[in-house]
Amino acid sequence: LQHPLEPEMLTPEIPPTGDADAGDGAFASSKSPHPLRVTCYGSSSSSTPDRYTSQARHLGLTLARHGHTCVNGAGSYGCMAAMNDGASAGGGHIVGVIHEMFVVDGSDWAAGAHGVFRDGSREILVAGGDDLQERKRLLVEGADALVVLPGGPGTWDELWEMACSRNLGFTDIPIVCINVDGFYDPFRSILQRAYDEQLLRTPPCDVVHFEPDAEAAVRWIEAEAARRREEAAKKGAGDGGKGKKRVLRRDSAAQGSFFSGGPLFAFGGRRRSSGMSLNDDGMLVVGKEGTKEGEKGDELVPSYSSLQALVGLSVTFVAGIAVGMATVGSKTIGRSRT
Repeated sequence: LQHPLEPEMLTPEIPPTGDADAGDGAFASSKSPHPLRVTCYGSSSSSTPDRYTSQARHLGLTLARHGHTCVNGAGSYGCMAAMNDGASAGGGHIVGVIHEMFVVDGSDWAAGAHGVFRDGSREILVAGGDDLQERKRLLVEGADALVVLPGGPGTWDELWEMACSRNLGFTDIPIVCINVDGFYDPFRSILQRAYDEQLLRTPPCDVVHFEPDAEAAVRWIEAEAARRREEAAKKGAGDGGKGKKRVLRRDSAAQGSFFSGGPLFAFGGRRRSSGMSLNDDGMLVVGKEGTKEGEKGDELVPSYSSLQALVGLSVTFVAGIAVGMATVGSKTIGRSRT
């Protein structure tokens, strides 16, 4: 959704800082041949120190000049505002994500968003819901990297949620914190302590990466993207040029049982399956890809233990009937004698 904003509804922008363009000029102005979609978190407070907003503006400017898309919370203050100032100055593509509670009733205008969105050439995505989960999802949807500037509890919440998702394998989006003036040193310390005391199994550097400034952060995410492209190319060459295939994980255990209301023959069984995957045309393939007509893809194979269990249930059932009949018979004979 695109929402051009009326100037009178916008809050004042942060003026650009004098040293925001500092750094390697050649790197800052070089266009990347591989544009990325980069999600950025950071403060939205008007009291954010200049040393943080300076790096935020430099981040936005560098992303823009490299041809990357900057996705953020569209704030008018703090690091978010400075980041949008920089991205706008560099002529970059900016996507703002706001919650519908900030959309003025009875109109399409968003209140409190940054001034770069006023001319309708930028995107604003409006999230719904009675919490921030939808907004968080839209912020990272399709992201190639995540860059975190200094911020408060809202920024930390977004950072730790994504760090947790990365640690558990729900996402592999690279995460880098811009550690201006050691702001994120406590986070790095707690990750290392958790790892040292075996509360975290993944090495901290594989969960969250830290760089001292915006330029170093952009260099790192571009290097990560290049490394991933190389790995994908090698995997593609290894499988005959078919490229990477996304495989949908499924439980290899039996689907259902006698006790869960599933088929009795699946009790204790094991499922022999080649899995479900997406083919090169984006179609969902069930079973072995490329199987000929008449061949089986997925097959439910009862294991030896399941057959034992089935026989055991049958014997128990028959024995129960026999005992019941014998009991009824003995009572009937007793009554006849009486």
